[in-house]
Amino acid sequence: GADMFENLALAFQGIWSHKLRSFLTMLGIIIGISAVITISTIGESIRSTLSATMNSLGGNTISVSLDAVYPEDEAAWEYWEYPALDEEDRITTDMVREVCDAYPDEIAGYTMDASLYDGRIEESADRYANVYVNGATEIQLDYMRLELVRGRNITTRDIDEMKRVCIISDQMAGLYFPDEDPIGKQVEFVSQMYGTTAFTVVGVYEYNEAVFGYQDSSVPLRDRSTPMFIPVSTALDIIAKSSESDPWGFQYCNFFLQIGADPILAQSEIESYFDEKYADNEDWQIYTFNSSDFMDEIYDVIDGITWAISLIAAISLVVGGVGVMNIMLVSVTERTREIGVRKAIGAKNRTIRQLFLIEAIVLCVIGSLVGIGIGLLLGTLFSHGAQALIAGYSAGASDYFIMQTKPPIRAILLSVGFSVLIGVFFGYYPANKAAMLNPIDALRYE
Repeated sequence: GADMFENLALAFQGIWSHKLRSFLTMLGIIIGISAVITISTIGESIRSTLSATMNSLGGNTISVSLDAVYPEDEAAWEYWEYPALDEEDRITTDMVREVCDAYPDEIAGYTMDASLYDGRIEESADRYANVYVNGATEIQLDYMRLELVRGRNITTRDIDEMKRVCIISDQMAGLYFPDEDPIGKQVEFVSQMYGTTAFTVVGVYEYNEAVFGYQDSSVPLRDRSTPMFIPVSTALDIIAKSSESDPWGFQYCNFFLQIGADPILAQSEIESYFDEKYADNEDWQIYTFNSSDFMDEIYDVIDGITWAISLIAAISLVVGGVGVMNIMLVSVTERTREIGVRKAIGAKNRTIRQLFLIEAIVLCVIGSLVGIGIGLLLGTLFSHGAQALIAGYSAGASDYFIMQTKPPIRAILLSVGFSVLIGVFFGYYPANKAAMLNPIDALRYE
């Protein structure tokens, strides 16, 4: 034990007395480790950022779509025709609500594909606003992270009673109601497909480019189209009344999951519910898609890239190890006389070997710690840089894009362990050479 501490003190002394030489020796290790840690930090940060961003956007959704039952054997394909979609085949609001009521721990709410598309709110030639009308549920605006600046949200009662109410963007409210409060006002929505419908404004939300994408700046502000939300049942009712071919019900819906819910469990519950509903339907069946499956694929790609680049960076660690070996051989030659003196006064071969081995390991560990520090710094700078870049690109997007810097604990521990191994591997030969010196020859060495 005492030997060990003495050798450690001597190792630090030796490194300190040749500062520049020690630094240059460590350089290969510093560069290799800092590259590995930088890449791993960026990889981990991207992973946790995507995960946090998906959750913040209500990214945990299960999509449900209705599709034909396709033939299983080759021969049947020849005679098979895509089936006609009848009213009783479609997914209904009741079904969707039943699923939400059956699994409240996993499912927070739903949204459906019910859009009246483009149209305009029009009163006269110079008073109009372009809108894109979407049927929404009571939970939808929350999950889209849209802030209500006035009025109220769509309620379950609005949906049950198919009320003609709407929520408009602050951008549209400013243009259409410049000097008055829009809440409670009537607007006439004029659509080529669905004719004219009157709605009462009950809420105003803040338009967010991060959610809806960038607006075309070549289009004058007053002509830009912003989404207007109406109760989903109202949208379905308008669609059903305007065209016989598009009956009540729909082909797609999304379920929003509760925060922290298990998406795999939720998906299997939703599937089992719909499988039962469509068990007797020979033409149509339900398919589900889980957004977290898609994320898992992205994570695999990130991990693959991180490992590949880390392996390339690790090559410079081997180069660094050769540098350590080189310097240790020089050190043994320089200190031949000292080794002779130590042996003459009774130092064992093992003690001499330990002295040089510890010095090699200390060199590598110091190099790895400096490398880890630089790697974490560069990884953090990358994260902050990315955050600043996004904020500069869009103030709205930076609220959603939650950039997280995550130190890669596994990579840090691996790096320290790997650098100790390099110290042992490349330090053993010079240390052994020192231990095997003949004391008489060593004392004679000039």
